[in-house]
Amino acid sequence: MKRIAGVIVILCAFAAGCATNPDGSREYKRTGIGALAGAALGAGTGALFGGNKGSHAAIGAGAGALVGGAIGNYMDRQAVALKKNLPEAQVERQGEKIYVTLPSGILFDKNKDLLKPAFMESLARAASSLRESQTDIIIQGHTDSSGSDAINLPLSQRRADRVRDYLVAQGVPTSRLIAIGYGATRPQFPNDSEANRLLNRRVQLEISPNSALKAEGTAQRQ
Repeated sequence: MKRIAGVIVILCAFAAGCATNPDGSREYKRTGIGALAGAALGAGTGALFGGNKGSHAAIGAGAGALVGGAIGNYMDRQAVALKKNLPEAQVERQGEKIYVTLPSGILFDKNKDLLKPAFMESLARAASSLRESQTDIIIQGHTDSSGSDAINLPLSQRRADRVRDYLVAQGVPTSRLIAIGYGATRPQFPNDSEANRLLNRRVQLEISPNSALKAEGTAQRQ
């Protein structure tokens, strides 16, 4: 019976993240997926360390669902704010993370590393979403395969540094930011056409829940 209760907790966590679209299809929100993952992890932990595996798995599932759901809900709201403030960007939720992809053409002139003034307002709005955020951010610079690594790697690093420095100037704590230039080593598409090379020239923000947010989620279940 207690094992059934644990299963019910997990199913409820999953159902919490489901919505029915007007066409009758089901949409699974990241909050629900986070809760489900947290429930599964919590159930496994409870069963592993508890003497009564059924009851401890159920308790662990409930605790894990609360933690995963809290983080998922926070990151969902962060993604919505970023989509609003950066309409030029592609904003995606993957697991607990948010990926914000900015085509380098809107940020920089070709082969340059100075931010375009026209985009600074949008980046400032994004900074307002990130300033008080409980997240850590990796700023990734990417180029296409044109040119040598000796050119591409330093260029991508300088571009990532420029975005980091601008976010810091807008009040985002430097302790939460890491800038890495990957050059042409991580293409999204084959570098076999100008259209694809254009897409590969980008800056990407990888946004993850930080230890404070994870601790807050844990505290909420206690």
